[in-house]
Amino acid sequence: MTRRALPLLLLCLSCLFGCASRQPTERILLEPFALQGSDGRTHELSRVLAENPLTVFVFYSESCPCVSAHEPRLKEIFEDYRGRGVQLFLVNSERGADPQQDAREAQRRDYPFVLLTDPEARLARTVGAQFATHAIVVDAEGLVRYSGGVDSDMVRLTPDATPHLRNALDALLAGRAPEVAGRARGCVLQLH
Repeated sequence: MTRRALPLLLLCLSCLFGCASRQPTERILLEPFALQGSDGRTHELSRVLAENPLTVFVFYSESCPCVSAHEPRLKEIFEDYRGRGVQLFLVNSERGADPQQDAREAQRRDYPFVLLTDPEARLARTVGAQFATHAIVVDAEGLVRYSGGVDSDMVRLTPDATPHLRNALDALLAGRAPEVAGRARGCVLQLH
């Protein structure tokens, strides 16, 4: 191999591995892992995943304006996909997360979906979530199939935003791999 060929080979390999890492297919570890929900129930995550072809976890921060702005879109996604085998949860993994406070907030905000309380940030750390509104789609086998933004908006919603999460769900439900994920946008999660 010539001296010129080695850098080219390394560049190709880095692109190959970099591109592969953009299509998440990591298995998340959910052995005895349960979170309290705003519905008053304890949700065993491995059971939740087994019961649904696709489960969406969107990370939440009570004070984040990005979360507040995206609530109408998340409610629409929940309504549009729940009859198609998709379950959606919000997840509070922030320091000081409290199930009673989350239940009150979910009721005040009129969430049709469950807000899970993750006081030890186990789920956030497992899937690498760092921002409020970071969306993760996991299949029934526990494989992360999408990790990224809900859409291309932040605090102000625009009609021409790229609907990253919807696009990913549509692709997965059609048996295709989702396109490269849109960047997660929102407030930095205050984890432990």
